[in-house]
Amino acid sequence: MMRRRDVLVGLSSLPLAAWAQPAARIPELLWFIFLERGRPTPDDKAAVAAMQRGHIDNFKRLFGLGLLLAAGPLRDPSGIKRGIVLVRATSREQLQSYFEPDEYVREGYMTVNATPCGARRGLNTEGIDPNGIEESRIVLLGRSSQAAASSNALADKLEALLKAELIGAWYRLSEGPVAEILFARSGNSAAVQAALVEDPGVADGSVSLAMWPQWLGKGVLR
Repeated sequence: MMRRRDVLVGLSSLPLAAWAQPAARIPELLWFIFLERGRPTPDDKAAVAAMQRGHIDNFKRLFGLGLLLAAGPLRDPSGIKRGIVLVRATSREQLQSYFEPDEYVREGYMTVNATPCGARRGLNTEGIDPNGIEESRIVLLGRSSQAAASSNALADKLEALLKAELIGAWYRLSEGPVAEILFARSGNSAAVQAALVEDPGVADGSVSLAMWPQWLGKGVLR
């Protein structure tokens, strides 16, 4: 179920021409997806291996159509969140249809937790090394219950991290408990952590902070 090496090697085997192939009409709305743990997978190892191949093949298909911008597994200590996917879709229904060929999702072994989002700086989609895998860090900041002034102060801090190249991508989720998703290179993670814990909202717990290992194709995180 979304094993790190299998997913990324599977995606990296896609020819560069397929990565660049546009869909006839690419939807405008951007969605940030967490693939989350569903019901237990079968004990049949051959069946699970077949599902894994189909899972990767579906990602390849969506990449080839220009609908999927990025995907990769992460290490959530709770084991609930298994990976991230970024797609363009005109509606939640269309988004869900992308996963119909994926037995993992279709049969409930993984669930799709999707939220519309905006990209302050998106993950890179051009010039990707098709044979490379990079470990990075995904940072999840909770939605603030503080006044707008405090929220603006946190936004200013994130802008500074972006300008300093300590984070390479930043997405704002439109709803739900997670408000901001950041991607930092693993070598920058200590500096990002140190900067964020100084924020008053993070310090007093009104803004939750989590940072986990994330794996992406080489060059996706600029």
